[in-house]
Amino acid sequence: MVKISNSSSKHVAAKRTITINDALVRELKFVDETGDVTEQVLSEIPSGIGTINVKITIELPDEDEENDCE
Repeated sequence: MVKISNSSSKHVAAKRTITINDALVRELKFVDETGDVTEQVLSEIPSGIGTINVKITIELPDEDEENDCE
């Protein structure tokens, strides 16, 4: 199941959250500014766990800034 929700700007930037429940991990790769960190991330998942929940949060630009770009 994939769930996507938006929140409006308050005292922090507006955000979009994408939640994935009961996902299987296959051929997954995590990369940051230092390079591939997949093994570091996967090593934190306890053995015997078959599925995971993933939550991705993205800060959205202010609507005013977005309108200025048009």
